[in-house]
Amino acid sequence: MTGIRADEHDDDLFTRTYRDHSAALVRVAYLLTGSQEGAEDAVHEAFLRCRTRLDTLEDPRSYLRAAVVNECRSAHRRLRRAAAMPQDADPPVPVDLVELRDALDRLPFAQRAAIVLRYFVDVPDEAIAASLHCRPSTVRSHLRRGITTLREALA
Repeated sequence: MTGIRADEHDDDLFTRTYRDHSAALVRVAYLLTGSQEGAEDAVHEAFLRCRTRLDTLEDPRSYLRAAVVNECRSAHRRLRRAAAMPQDADPPVPVDLVELRDALDRLPFAQRAAIVLRYFVDVPDEAIAASLHCRPSTVRSHLRRGITTLREALA
């Protein structure tokens, strides 16, 4: 009986955590991948990988955000290695968001991730550095270079 209750508790925790955090994580992943489908896949994969650890995490939101960034990084690497294939059209989005997404797509992954985490999720440099496996000074460099490139692209 206790095994069933533990499973039910785990399912409830997973469902509640998914409901509370998935939408924000999909937005982050969308900005990192440039694709709604890719973003949803990355978030689902991150949640599945973290499912067994959710009850032991002190800050599940931060842990899941780092997992999503890592999943997006892996997806980015897989896409770079694969031959370019035509993609299905994403659902219509406002023109200014399309321009931003296109400009973000031109950035190296680390710069894109630093900008998305800083300016769209308001994550501090130290947490971005942990997610990107670099130093906070490197994050600031990624931000500066990325912003310069975005300004040029959006001008």
